[in-house]
Amino acid sequence: MTDTTRDVSRDVSAIADAIGDLVRTSNRNRTHALAKQGEWSDHILLKTLATEGPLRASVLAEHLNADPSTISRQVATLVRDGLLERRSDQEDGRASLLVPTPAGDDLLRSKAAARDERFADMLSQWSPGDLHTLAVLLGRLQGDYQAAASRWLASRQTAEVRA
Repeated sequence: MTDTTRDVSRDVSAIADAIGDLVRTSNRNRTHALAKQGEWSDHILLKTLATEGPLRASVLAEHLNADPSTISRQVATLVRDGLLERRSDQEDGRASLLVPTPAGDDLLRSKAAARDERFADMLSQWSPGDLHTLAVLLGRLQGDYQAAASRWLASRQTAEVRA
């Protein structure tokens, strides 16, 4: 093994460790925040609809890799609370599409602003160049992770079929 290969291997391991630590810290913080601020899953549901556009509940469940009955209960609560509305699906009148209401959009904007304030505080000592580099590299990492995760899932499903 060459020194370069050994260095790359160490760097890959250090990156994996750092991301694992970051995820664990994020999960602990999210759990703490949930105890004070309500349902994280409701926020994820609203955010998905705001990002992906109007979706049927079944498609939303697929996007979130969640049980349809769980999504149905969350949707009912968000509709009751005035954060989501059901609209008729123009392609299939029997189905409805879920859309954030103006109140749901306001809630998402408020949460995004609070999140951005926390990150601005955390990154306040970083130079503009370092911030840009981090943004570009994290975007690249996220795309590569998604592609790899799709390959891993396909490989796992193939192995399960063979077993």
